[in-house]
Amino acid sequence: MSPAFLGRRWLRAAGYIKYLVETAIKMKATSVRALPTQQNRRDMMFRRKCVAAASSILIMFAIITPTTASAAATTSLVMDTYVQADKATSNFGASIRLSTEGRAHIWRNSLLRFSVQVPAGEHVVSAKLRAYSETSTTSTEFVDVFTTSGGWTERGVTWNSAPARGTWLGKAGGFATGSWVEWDVTKGVNAKGGEQNFKLESNARKWIGFKSKESSNSALRPRLVVTTAPDTVTSTEAAVVHGWGASVAGDEFNYSGATDATKWNVYNSTGHAGNGFRSLQQVTVDGSKMVMTGTQDGTTAGMGAKFANQKYGRWEVRAAGSGDNEYHMVSILWPDSENWPCDGEIDYAETTGDWNVIKFFHHYGCSNLQTSSSRPLDVTQLHNYALDWSPRGIVGYVDGVKWFEDTDPAHQPPGPMHQTLQLDWFPDSTANGAGEMRVDWVRVYAAG
Repeated sequence: MSPAFLGRRWLRAAGYIKYLVETAIKMKATSVRALPTQQNRRDMMFRRKCVAAASSILIMFAIITPTTASAAATTSLVMDTYVQADKATSNFGASIRLSTEGRAHIWRNSLLRFSVQVPAGEHVVSAKLRAYSETSTTSTEFVDVFTTSGGWTERGVTWNSAPARGTWLGKAGGFATGSWVEWDVTKGVNAKGGEQNFKLESNARKWIGFKSKESSNSALRPRLVVTTAPDTVTSTEAAVVHGWGASVAGDEFNYSGATDATKWNVYNSTGHAGNGFRSLQQVTVDGSKMVMTGTQDGTTAGMGAKFANQKYGRWEVRAAGSGDNEYHMVSILWPDSENWPCDGEIDYAETTGDWNVIKFFHHYGCSNLQTSSSRPLDVTQLHNYALDWSPRGIVGYVDGVKWFEDTDPAHQPPGPMHQTLQLDWFPDSTANGAGEMRVDWVRVYAAG
C-alpha cells in the first residue's frame, strides 16, 4: 500500500515515427479480468468467454511500403463472403456486407485472409484490422477475432467447410453505426509476413454488419494496416521500440552512496501489512545501480519518487531481483493523494513468491477491484518494465513487448501518481532468507 502508511503497492530516443492516423475504437483489453479481492488475485485465472458465432470471409492483400523508420501497409481487398449456419451449404461471395450473428441456428462466421509482404530487412511490429460498421453495439456486445487455418476460397467456402477458430486475439465492442472498428491482430501476424488467416465471431444475439469489398464506396472497404520496422533494432526498451523520445525525468543511478534526496523519499517505517521494517540503511547506490536488500528478519526497503508527480505519462525501469521467495520486488505507480484504494494503484512489475514469474496488477475503485496479467520470466536477470498511461488506457510492456492493456475508462486513476520501488517481505512457514532488488535506472517520458 502507501509507501508511508499502507505498505506495498504497486518510459528510440530516436524512436520510430508512427505513420498512421488512428481513428478507430481501441481494443478493449481482454487478457485481463477484474478480480474481486486482493487475496484471490494471485490464484484466479482469466477465463475467456467462448463465443459461438459466425461471420464473413475476407481475402485481402497487404502491401507494405518501407521508410527509413517504419512503414504503414496499404491494402487491396481481393474477395469476401460470409457463411451461415442455417444455410450450411450456401456460399455468399457476392455479398455487399460482412456480418456476424450470435443467435442460435442462424450463426455466421467471419474468416479473414491477408497476404502480407514485408520488405527485406524489416519485420512487422503492428497489425490492425479495420472494418466499417453498419450496426451499433452496446458495451457488452463484442465481435471477437481469432487466428484460423487457410485452405478455403471466397466462392467455395460454406458453413460446413469453414475452418475452425484458433488463438483468440482480441475483441471490439461499444461501437456506433457508421464508424471504423479496429482489432489489434499483431500477435496473429508472422513477423516476416506471408499468408495470415483470421476469423471474426460474436456471441451477441443480433446481426452485426460491416462494409465488404463489394461496397460501392472503396474508401469504406475492410483493410489491414501493418507497420514494419528495421530488423537492426535490437533494443528491448519500450521507449526505443515505440519511439517515446527523450526522457523528461528519472534517475540513472550513476552516483554512489545514498539515493539522491532531491529525487527520492526513502521510507523509514513499518513494512507492508506490518511485516518487517523499511530501513534507510537497506538502500544504496553503487555507481551504476540502486540496490535494495532484505534481511532474514524482514528488515528491507522502499522509496517513492519526488519527480514526475503527474496524471498520464510513460515510465520505464530496468530491474532484477533475487533471493528468498518471501521477498517480493515491486515497481508501482502510487496516487499522490495517498487515497488508496479509491484513487488507484498500478503495479506494473511485481513478483509474488516466484522469481520465474512477473505480474501486472491494476487496482481501481474504492472496492479495490483489479485487472491483471502474468507471464513466465527469469526475474533474476535484468529486464525492462514499462507503463504507458494515457486517456486511452493503461498499457504494460516487458522488454518492449506489450503484455497488459486496460482501456476501460471506468478503470482510470482519477489523479496524479508517482513512481515507487519496493522490496516487500511476506513471511510464511518456510525458513526465512535474504532478498535483493536491483534497479539500473528509472526513466519518465512525456505522455503520448
